[in-house]
Amino acid sequence: MSNQDIRPDKYNELRSVNKNYIDSYAALYQLKTENEEDLSSIYKMIKTELIDSKKCRPAYLVKDILDIIPYNNRYTKSYLKLAKFIIDDFHVTTVLDIPTLSVYLFDEEYGIKLGKTEETKQLLKPFLENPIFRAIMNNNIEAFIAITEREGFDKDQELHSYLYPPNTRGYSLLELCCYHGAVDCFKFLRTKFNSRVTDTCLELSFLGGNPEIMSECLKHTEPYFNCMKYAIISHNIDFVTFLVNEYNIEIDLYDCINHKNLESFL
Repeated sequence: MSNQDIRPDKYNELRSVNKNYIDSYAALYQLKTENEEDLSSIYKMIKTELIDSKKCRPAYLVKDILDIIPYNNRYTKSYLKLAKFIIDDFHVTTVLDIPTLSVYLFDEEYGIKLGKTEETKQLLKPFLENPIFRAIMNNNIEAFIAITEREGFDKDQELHSYLYPPNTRGYSLLELCCYHGAVDCFKFLRTKFNSRVTDTCLELSFLGGNPEIMSECLKHTEPYFNCMKYAIISHNIDFVTFLVNEYNIEIDLYDCINHKNLESFL
């Protein structure tokens, strides 16, 4: 049942009943901190509201947390730390069906093997070794401009990495700016190189959440179902209702289930 088919009073009642569950997963998907105290506070909340309340088993919550990384990878270490808290406190020894990326990252960070890592390290090398991607991640415009002025800079380069959502091709620099909400780097690429706004730019802007970037993307392309997918993943109900009301895009209930967005599901 989507929120366009339900009475507002009933929706508000259901949301109120499930508020703690909704807020807990929103805190995970919208995580924007590396601060130890903040992470401890988030952990206490999810432990109380999800594990202690029997709404989610510890191993399942570890998987849920690690699955978020490709959609908010700037805070990879924070997600790994939250997963480690659960593994330590609840003596989790087996986590099924987690991505190879998460297995590799957890092993690198804590020396704990949750599965086989295969050749993940090789696929992360372009991201780890090229400073331009880190500059975009942090919206460091000074470093970004300096890199673009170096001899041999390729404005059309693309990144292929497990750290980002699955894609049949690599991501352009402008698309990475949209993903990270790196508005200063985005504006520079548009002004200096006239970098093309793609459908993927608009999709990823719903993850990055920067209103200036989203507004610019909407001038060049119209939202479609993939935008709704990323709006759901963002756990930003305003994005979801915007796409429903302005573009009549349906809410995919399977995406709501897969990404634990109960608020949009209601």
